[in-house]
Amino acid sequence: MSIMPKGGWEASPRQDYVQLEHRRSYLTCKVCDSGTLTSKSVFRMSGPAVAIGFILLIPSIAGMIFSGLILVGAFSYQGNGSRVTMPVQNASFQSAFDANFRQSCAKSFMQRSAAAGISASLPLAERYCECALSTFKQTSSETIAAHACFDRANDGTLDTLGPGVDDFYSGNTASEGHAGEGDSLFRVIGSVSAVALGVASFVGGLLGWLLVMRKRVLQCDTCGAVVSAS
Repeated sequence: MSIMPKGGWEASPRQDYVQLEHRRSYLTCKVCDSGTLTSKSVFRMSGPAVAIGFILLIPSIAGMIFSGLILVGAFSYQGNGSRVTMPVQNASFQSAFDANFRQSCAKSFMQRSAAAGISASLPLAERYCECALSTFKQTSSETIAAHACFDRANDGTLDTLGPGVDDFYSGNTASEGHAGEGDSLFRVIGSVSAVALGVASFVGGLLGWLLVMRKRVLQCDTCGAVVSAS
């Protein structure tokens, strides 16, 4: 009695799969009809183009990193410490407007006192002008501020000022307005420069990446013929 099954022996599905993969792994070269095609990764461009790609890619990455550092530094910049805190009627800093108001007020007060035949000292002018500045900020009226503070000067009820007020009137104290404008200008220039550098670096890096990209090919191990794997 024969043990061969009806229809003969048939290969199992697993054997068919192994044989198929074996044939796929060793494709015969159609150029030389003897070599075997093997898969490998190669650059898409020629050697000089790849070299240019690396030349563009590496500095571009460094440029994007440097651009990010500049952007962070521009927004975290706190100034050079030129601002000086002075205890003058709750005003920590002197703005450009305050500086002009104080100096104009002191000059006008001294001239008016001299014209009226009154000997006015600089400390009195400073106390008067600080009162006028504070009142003007509350009422937005120079006339009201002048009359109110002039009456207080005659009554001797002007507030006593803290130390360092003379610097406001001598012009030695850096104003907040100029310092703020300088800081803002630095941030704007730094931000624009960082963005411009970042965009240029990104474009250069993208071009470099396109030049150094690789692709999969099939190459014959005998004649060296190359066939696209896609």
